[in-house]
Formats: sequence, structure tokens, C-alpha cells
Amino acid sequence: MKNMLSLILSLASVVAGESAQWSSPHSLQAETEAPVALLPFPRVVKWGEAMLDLPPSPCWNIAPNSACAPIMQSDGGSMLSTACSRFLHSLPCPTPLRSKDRPVTLSLSLESVPALPAEGEQEGYRLVVNAQGVSICAPRPAGLFNALQTLRQLVLPGRGQLPFCEITDWPSFPVRGFHHDCGRNYQTIESLKRQLELASRLKVNYFHWHLADDPAWHVQCKAYPQLNDPQYRTRDKNDTYSYAEIREILRYAHERHITVIPELDMPGHSDYFTRAFGFPMHSEQGMRVLEKLIDEFCAEIPATLCPILHFGADEVSVPNAEQFVERISRKIRSHGRTPMQWEGPWDLPVSGKSIAQRWVQGKSSQKAESITSPTIDSSIGYSNLFEPALLVRRWFFMRPCGAEKGDDVRLGAIFCTWPDIRVEDKSRIPLHSPMWPGLCAMAERAWNGAGKEGDAFTVELPPPDTEPGRAFSLFECRLVAVGRTIFKDEHFPYWAEKGGYWEVTQPVPDARADEVRKLVLAGGDPGELRRIFGCSLYFRTRAATWSLGIFAEARPGVRVWARSHVFVEEEGDYPFMIGFDAPTRSNRQYTGIPREGEWSQCGTRIWVNGVEIRNSRHYANAGGNRIAKPTWHTAEDEHPIQDEDIWWAQSPTPVHLKKGVNSIVVEQPYTDVFQSWEISFIPADHRVRWQLPRGISQ
Repeated sequence: MKNMLSLILSLASVVAGESAQWSSPHSLQAETEAPVALLPFPRVVKWGEAMLDLPPSPCWNIAPNSACAPIMQSDGGSMLSTACSRFLHSLPCPTPLRSKDRPVTLSLSLESVPALPAEGEQEGYRLVVNAQGVSICAPRPAGLFNALQTLRQLVLPGRGQLPFCEITDWPSFPVRGFHHDCGRNYQTIESLKRQLELASRLKVNYFHWHLADDPAWHVQCKAYPQLNDPQYRTRDKNDTYSYAEIREILRYAHERHITVIPELDMPGHSDYFTRAFGFPMHSEQGMRVLEKLIDEFCAEIPATLCPILHFGADEVSVPNAEQFVERISRKIRSHGRTPMQWEGPWDLPVSGKSIAQRWVQGKSSQKAESITSPTIDSSIGYSNLFEPALLVRRWFFMRPCGAEKGDDVRLGAIFCTWPDIRVEDKSRIPLHSPMWPGLCAMAERAWNGAGKEGDAFTVELPPPDTEPGRAFSLFECRLVAVGRTIFKDEHFPYWAEKGGYWEVTQPVPDARADEVRKLVLAGGDPGELRRIFGCSLYFRTRAATWSLGIFAEARPGVRVWARSHVFVEEEGDYPFMIGFDAPTRSNRQYTGIPREGEWSQCGTRIWVNGVEIRNSRHYANAGGNRIAKPTWHTAEDEHPIQDEDIWWAQSPTPVHLKKGVNSIVVEQPYTDVFQSWEISFIPADHRVRWQLPRGISQ
């Protein structure tokens, strides 16, 4: 009892401190009352009590004011007319006109909006739905486009109605981007277009396109055809983006208010270059070649569609670092482009004329005061390093550039996907690296901003009855909803953690395992317990993610027990997503596929109602793929990861539960530093309810 009392007092103290630090940037009451899932959620919204019935698209009257009419009538692929067409096409009323259908007007006005703050001028808007129809006002075309994305989300799924509302909205950061590495794993033009369309639905406005890496230079090259020669490539040997295709992607993105940032990585990540020419990029010969490559690229790709050119400069050390950076930066600027570089401890110095892109993953190290020149934040979480829940938590609770909102130097964020290992089936990339859930969380935070940093909540969720806890729970509801609507045809590996609750022991040396196990299973007092909310518990992640976790100081040779209770109204088998480690999609490190009947290669054990249960899943490579060392530049990197390596890529596991309350106990050892020491035990059925401590409500 004494231990429990001290635990509750300690928890209350922590919650009070953290709650005072992090608060929702928008009204949680307005979010609670929302009749439909909006993501990102608008800054200011007032809901009405009625609904506007939607007629078929022929019954819509698009009415631009005199200021925006010329924009809509300019070339057939203009941003605004395309956005209107996509909205009408998405309406759930494709039936022929009926006698009761009456026209609805969609008014579009390009004019000032007094309710917008100064920082909302570029992309902000005001949207009103009432009995007269839909009215959209914005100072700039980008605002009209953003409003149309909100309008598409406002349509109630399956009901053909719009809720009455008044929305005033604008982004906190000017840069809200996503990145895909097509240098290591080529993506087709069709696939990239699909990604751009989906990203635009979230008001993402930049696409960082990584076009060249160690395996290949995937850009057409007229000056040096050997760069496109399959003999110098190690992957996707026959795949090259022609300049026509690159221009096509840039135009397609432009129609969706997305600016493409091509990256031609120099002088690192360039093994293909040395193979093709016999000398490295940083040599005098190499720099002359690079200058011609930049000349050719910029002659083919107009600056109006490509105002920023990224030249990498990451993870490499060369003797002429400053000379290289300034020479390449100067060449890019000579073509009227802004250069951009990665900024990290193993990178070349950032030119004073370049945009810096911070990338090192870990704790909240990107403080606003440390940023004095234009910077974009990509440090919060790579989709190929983190598993779904931790990735979403980090982007939800942490702030781009460590700031509440953007300014001239704190530009925003780019969410990165790096499928470093050779991928056999490229359609599995968003599944293996939970790309879409992560991008949704980035879009939410970069649009709304946040007053205070909440990185403590990324490894230990706040209690559900606190403001940050309620905010995260509401966001999860929206996240799951858009997974079923916007991303219904995509891989969207995320399951809500709402209600999850565990009591976790302190790390116990392996030598005491038998003693403590008996105590825990008997319901005894194993000493100080940690109350943890959520369904995924992170004790210590591997070094590639900066060893984050509740027990970040722990070392191998210990284990913890987590216990909880769930309630069901009927006895039966219920589906759970269960996992304990997964390989990074960058260097394959992890503890491997479980042996038959086991839950992991670490000795994980599970008890339900005091009875130990075995893993019923069959694995084609049971007991395999235990990889202790990074596989960079080895033959292992050419063996694609399979679904059975990744627990969230598999179907749920059935767990038999009795009627009423069921006890769950999980024992999880920490065996080696290349293990991501964690537990995920997530109900995949709404009928399973967690039992929260008395006095704490959901």
C-alpha cells in the first residue's frame, strides 16, 4: 500500500508538471464536437447544428469572384480548377439528377480575410458552410486550395452531407514536407503521383525527392551517358527518370500546391559515380563533372517549378570540404536556385547561402534558439527507424525546429522515408516503414504548431484525463478515421492506443527472474511499479534511435514484467497486434524472427489469466534473421525484409479471453544492445476494453 501511495503521488506530480508544459493549440471542445474527422484540425472552428445535403456534381455552381476567375481560367491544369474538379469528383452522389435536387453554390473569393493573423496571409483561409451553400475566402490561391482540401474532408462518409460550420485556418509553419528515397529504391512515376495526391489531402506542400544514392544516379544524363549505364548500378539497373518524367512530376505536384525539392547527393553516397568515372566527386575532375550535371539539370528543369536544389553533402568527410560546398552552392545559385544541404555531425559544413536540413534522430535537441539561419527539421522521426506508435507519438508531441511556429529561419519539417535496404516489392514500403500514419502526425503538428515541447510523452503517454492525454486520444480517433477514408486503399499500419494501461516493474537482473516471476504471477508486490498508459511500451530503443525509453539507462541482462487487465462481455478469441522487436529498415538490426511457439528470440513470455500462452503463428524462416551488426554496404542489404520480419505487417494474433475481466502479464528480457526493448500488445477489436485505475477516466 505504501509503494502504491508513493507511486500515485509521484505520478500526480509528474502529470501536473508535464500538463503545465504541453497544451493543445486548438480547442479540444471543438474537436470533441466535430461530426467528421479533419486532419490537420483547423485552428478555429465553430460548428452549426444543421447539415447541407449534397446534390450530384452537375448541380454545383462554382462561382469565383473577379479576382480569382482569371486564375481558374488560365491553363487547363491550373491548381484551383484542378482542386475544384477533384472535390466534385469525390462527392458521394454520382447518381443522375433528381427533381428534389437543387443547385448548391461554391463561392470562391480571392480577397483579404480580416480574421487571419499576418502569418496566415500566404496559406490561410475562411470557409463557411450554411443553408446558402459553401463560401471560401483567402488572400492567396494557396489558401483557396487548402480550404478545398478541408471541404473534401468535411463531407460525411456515406451520407452525402456537409455539416454547417465556420472555419478560420492557417498553418504554423511554411514548410510541411515529405521525403522519399528513390536513389536506393526506384519508385515509378505512377506511384509517386499517388503519394503526391494523398499528401496534398493533408495540406503537405513540399516533396523532397532523393534521386541519387550509392546504387545509382536515376536521373537522365545527356552529357555523361555512362551514369545511366546499368553496369555501374547495383539496384534497379534499368530504371531512369527522364527529364520529361521529372517535369511531369513537378507539374503534377505544382497543381497540388506542392513544391518539389530534387536531391542530387554530393559528394557522399556516390559509389556509382566512382564506378562510372574512376575518380571521386570531391576531386577537381569530379567537381567539373558535377558542375556540368547541375548545368544540364537546371537547363532541363525550370526554376519556376524547382526553386530549391538539394545537394546532400551528408555522411562524408573530404579534405576540401569548404571549397566543395561553396563551389557547388555557387553553381546552384548561378541558375537562380536556392541550395539546400543536410546538417548533422557527420556532414560537410553548411554554406551560408544554403537551407539547412537537420536530421539526427533522438531526444529534443533541435532547440529554437540554436537555429540562426534557414532550417528545416527532419530530426523528429524517420519512418524506417521507428515502429508505428512511437513514430506517431514523436511527431504529435514534438515541435518542428523546437518552435511554437515558423519564421524566417525556422521553416518547418520534412518527414522522411528511407528504405535503405533493397526492396523487392516497392508497394510494401509504406507498410514496413509506417509512412502514412507518420506523415499524418507530421502534417498535424506542422500545421497547428504547439506552445511547448512534449517529448517526454513520446516514450510515456500522459494519463488520458489530462489535456495532453485527451488531445492525443482525440487525434488518434481522427488518425484512424482518415486511415479508413483518405488512405482506405493504402497500407496504414496504426491501431489506437486509447485506454491502454500497464503496471511495469523496475528492471530486474536475470539472476532474480524466477523469484520475481512467481511473485508477479501470484499477484504479489514486486516492489516499485511504473504506471504506463498506452498499448506500446518502450523501455530502451536501439542506438540508431538514440536509445530512447522509460529505462534508457538500463543495460542488457535485465528484464521487466508488465501486467494489465482487459474486459470483454463474451468469452471467445479476440484479435491483438502483438510484437516485441522489428528490424530497422535501414540496416536490418534486430533480434530476429521468433522460433516456432515463441514470441521472440529474447525469451518473451505471455500469461493470460495465469496460464502461459504460446505463439500460434507459423514462420517460414522461424528462428532466422537475427542480425547484431549494421548491414551497411554488405550482401545482407540486398536481401529484402519480408512481412514476417515485421509484426505490424502481419495479421492480428487471436487471444482467448473469458467473459469479464482478464489478467495479462508479459515478461520481456533485455538481451543485447541491438534489440529494441519494447512491448506492443494492442487490441484490434473495439469490444476489448482496458481496465483503468480507479479515479482515472478515459
